[in-house]
Amino acid sequence: MTRRAESAAALFAAALLLAACGAQRAGGPELDPLLCAESDLPFDFLEQTRGDFTADDLGGLSRDHEERKREYREAGMQGGRFVFWKEALPRPPFDHPVNVLCQVLVFRSAEEAASWVEGLRVAPEVIRDTGMLWTPVTSLAVAELPSENGRLFRLEADEDGGRTTIFALHEPRGNLVLSVFAGDRAGRATAETVLRIAAARDARLEEPTAGATSASR
Repeated sequence: MTRRAESAAALFAAALLLAACGAQRAGGPELDPLLCAESDLPFDFLEQTRGDFTADDLGGLSRDHEERKREYREAGMQGGRFVFWKEALPRPPFDHPVNVLCQVLVFRSAEEAASWVEGLRVAPEVIRDTGMLWTPVTSLAVAELPSENGRLFRLEADEDGGRTTIFALHEPRGNLVLSVFAGDRAGRATAETVLRIAAARDARLEEPTAGATSASR
C-alpha cells in the first residue's frame, strides 16, 4: 500500500464525519485541513482568499451556467470550500506567478463523488468548469495525463498573447472530491507540481496533530 493510499483512511474518516453532520452545510472551516496549507506548497505563496461555495456557485462560472448548475445538482454535488494561493515574487522584473487553487467538493454519497470524477469528459469546457477559478476561454485545449490517484488533466488557453497552462487533479475520497489546480504563463507549473502538493497534503493529514484538529472542528 502506498503512502497516498494509506492517507485515504484519514480522509475517509473526515468524509464520514461530514456525512454524519447531514446536508445542513456543505462547506465551512471544518474542511480547511483537507485544503492545501502553506506548508504543502513547493515555494513561497501568499493566500489570496478562501471560502465556501454551492453547486450553483461553481456551475455559475461556466459559460453554459444553467446547464452546468443542473448537471452538478443532479450529480449530487452539494457545494464545498476552496483556498486560492499566488506565488510571492521577490523583486522586479517579476516573472508570471504560479497560481494554486485547492478545493473540496461535498457530495451526498461516496458513490456520487466517485461517479462524478469517473464521468468527467476530457473536454475543455468540462475541465474548465470543475474549479472555483477564472480560466481563459480562447483556444482551449485539454488532455488527460497518467496518475495513480484520481484523474489528472492539463488545460491550455491563449491569454493576452501568451499561453496559460493549468493542471488539475481530482481525487474522490469518501463523499468528497479533493482537487488541486496549479498554473501559470511561464511553464513553471507542471503536472508534478499538483501531484507533490497533493502528496504533501496527504502526508500532513497523516500526522496525529492534523487528525486531531480535523476531528475536533
